[in-house]
Amino acid sequence: MTEPKTISELMKLVMEECKKGNINNSIIYLNEAIEIEPNDARFYISRGCFKGTESHEDAIEDYTKAIEIEPNNVFAYRLRGDSKRKLGDYQGAINDYSKAIEIYPNKAYLYNYRASAKRKLGDNEGADEDDRKAEKLKNIF
Repeated sequence: MTEPKTISELMKLVMEECKKGNINNSIIYLNEAIEIEPNDARFYISRGCFKGTESHEDAIEDYTKAIEIEPNNVFAYRLRGDSKRKLGDYQGAINDYSKAIEIYPNKAYLYNYRASAKRKLGDNEGADEDDRKAEKLKNIF
């Protein structure tokens, strides 16, 4: 068997391994893709998603790298916020969700995620405000 050489071949293998539940193999193929295209944030985001199944700290590293590459990548901020929230870093999660909202202010779910983190910090008033904003957006779109 020849080694994959192209990004599209590697991504096909990532998906095949993912469907089989072979997360570690998916990560290996994403590592190869990153070697070929080290400035493509999508690969770091994808790898972060896989790593997050076992280590939110490792996932945060990949999301942070994606943000360094694409400072306005709403998905990287949202996913990093999710990992921080799962680790109990609620203020860090709020900061990331706020940045995602700054980039994409019309996504209701971002306000819901931020509201959840705010509640964990006891900011019920701020959380309620975010929930109201999310509800308003859901009704508009």
